[in-house]
Amino acid sequence: MKRNIVGILALAGLLTSSCMDGFLERNPFGSIDETTFFTEPEHADLAAIACYSKLQKLNAHWGDAQLELGMTGDFSATGFKDASTFYLGTFNPNESNVVLGIWKRAYEGIAVCNKNIEGVTGMSDLLDEETRDKYLGEMRFIRAFWYFRLIQFYGDVPLRSVSVQDPTNDDEVQLAATSKETILKDLIIPDLQFASEHLPDSWPEAYMHRATRGTAFAYLCEVYLYMKDYDNAIKAGQEVEKYDYALEDDPGCVLRIDKEDSKEIIFSVGIANGISTYREFYFGTIEDLGEDGRIMRGDSYSNDYFYPSEDFVNCFQAIDGTEYATSSYYTDERNEQYKNRDPRFDATFFTPMDEVTTTKNVTMNWKQEWLVNKQTGFDIQKRGVYYGEDTWNMRADMHMMRLPRVYLHMAEAYALKNNPDYEKCSQYVEKVRNRARQFALAHKDKYVPVGLTDDKVLPPFVINSVETAMKAIDYESRVEFFTEDCIRYYDLKRWGTLKDVWPVKIGGVWSDKLYDLPYPSSELSSNHKLQQHEGWGN
Repeated sequence: MKRNIVGILALAGLLTSSCMDGFLERNPFGSIDETTFFTEPEHADLAAIACYSKLQKLNAHWGDAQLELGMTGDFSATGFKDASTFYLGTFNPNESNVVLGIWKRAYEGIAVCNKNIEGVTGMSDLLDEETRDKYLGEMRFIRAFWYFRLIQFYGDVPLRSVSVQDPTNDDEVQLAATSKETILKDLIIPDLQFASEHLPDSWPEAYMHRATRGTAFAYLCEVYLYMKDYDNAIKAGQEVEKYDYALEDDPGCVLRIDKEDSKEIIFSVGIANGISTYREFYFGTIEDLGEDGRIMRGDSYSNDYFYPSEDFVNCFQAIDGTEYATSSYYTDERNEQYKNRDPRFDATFFTPMDEVTTTKNVTMNWKQEWLVNKQTGFDIQKRGVYYGEDTWNMRADMHMMRLPRVYLHMAEAYALKNNPDYEKCSQYVEKVRNRARQFALAHKDKYVPVGLTDDKVLPPFVINSVETAMKAIDYESRVEFFTEDCIRYYDLKRWGTLKDVWPVKIGGVWSDKLYDLPYPSSELSSNHKLQQHEGWGN
């Protein structure tokens, strides 16, 4: 399945590269020769698929992990050395791969979408309206995805909804920033609504990574939540529930390569051998076991790893739902702290409970002596790379939207709307939490101590106020989505709590300029209508 769509992406990549190289170096706008393309019905399909290609490297660099880990407090500053400037807030906006990479990749993706939307729109004499709008729905969904990503990182950004006709004309090329409210109202919501009306309910099995109507509704749910339009967020989430999505029984298996067609995944970016991405690097444990093969679910070609912070390790509840540090099941022996915990702890970190199969097909339990992260005591098992038999690695797909995310968005909307419904909020939090509970009960020998009755295993949260609702949602989201894109970063910004959680200060105090990333200096140099955010300078 993965090979089929990636092979087509390689062909469609011609639409995103060779015709654009001349001026993408300066400004990411794009150009396609309409005299040779958009002239056959099958070109619409290729044009839509081409819009996915930029998603395979969301930041044009591995640096997303720097941001996700360094700016949320969930990762330790003692890990990968190149990430330290993000932990400390000392990154140079003029040199940062994160600052430039997110911007560059998004506008490259938008350029491809704009050009291909225009091309396919003009194919009305070659395609019936339903077929044409299906492909336009894909392209408009991806364009909305990119713009939503931009405003979550940078706030107000230049809005370009049509392709540039003359990239040498500064009056056409240069744009001031548009308010994020306007971008949401005038482009993101209309694009997602169009997609929700015209995308198919499903695609043939070989194209499992293509957006569907359920995908569009899932993102409408998140965007409306971001806009504080809670009633519409709930309506969009309810639409998602009409489709054939379902949670896996095992909370730790979804990010594996053998589960990439899981019904839990609403939208993901397909990766295959030979595709250049660093998004999965630096998560894992010891790699080389000599004659027994390799076990690492990560990549350490530089001998560096990301480590979890102690705060994140400690946030996982005890199996009875209490704070671990105050639980009767707590032990201060670091190599014993995996016991009697929320089973998502075991899914997130390597522990002696994990049975691993090496590249030499040797099966054994993970051993504490293999620990790489001596600082905070646990190696990250989640995400990373899967090693099959005695072959090289296979990269796990990037899951951008999973069903638990929609459930927690709906819980948040029910809690924050004008007339809060805490019962409904509880029900949607429970949809996520109950999976972990049932998995623990199905594996009592691993997770449930003798004498603990079933009703005491990860009991439901008591939700009767905004405060109790948000505490429950924060916990469930934090332990569910660790290492997935920058989800916690998005949550903290939406909740207004980034400054309380990001463990960084400038001159000993929080600076509001850190709330949004600065605009890249290279963009400011080429686009004189764009003014830098306050506090960052130009």
